[in-house]
Amino acid sequence: MLRRLRAVDDPDYIGPGGIEVGTASGGSVMIEWGGYAGIMRDVVRDLSAGAVIASVKRNVNWKATFLYAVDGQVRARFDPMYRGYSPTRHPDDQLLDGEYPDMIPDYQDPGDGFIDRHLQAALALAEHRTGVRLEPRHLRSMPSYASIAHYYSPEHGGAPELA
Repeated sequence: MLRRLRAVDDPDYIGPGGIEVGTASGGSVMIEWGGYAGIMRDVVRDLSAGAVIASVKRNVNWKATFLYAVDGQVRARFDPMYRGYSPTRHPDDQLLDGEYPDMIPDYQDPGDGFIDRHLQAALALAEHRTGVRLEPRHLRSMPSYASIAHYYSPEHGGAPELA
């Protein structure tokens, strides 16, 4: 993952593109606290070339995105909270229409924790589609900290273009 992203090992870097990477059952996990890496066009293209990736992003305003890509192509992208209102359709959207609701705990009773359940479902769908298992230890600390700030650079247009 670090090679595909041309990541620079920089444990002191603070800013956009600071990522943590670790191994997981079935593959690798990457976390970027506060950035767009998992849904940026160029990152998605580079990571999914010859591979399968899934990304779950949520910002401080609870705006979320689920993205699934295969061999450099986005196959599905939607907001987990509003699955039925996705303005774009991708090749695997219909397939995911059947899978996603089954992964939402207590789907029939939104009540308290409604947002959390949709994020849990998006993470479960990511695991189901990729075979990579996210574990609590991944959210505490991972062995590699690196920078992919070059994806945020002027050569990439400055502001990230989303996949």
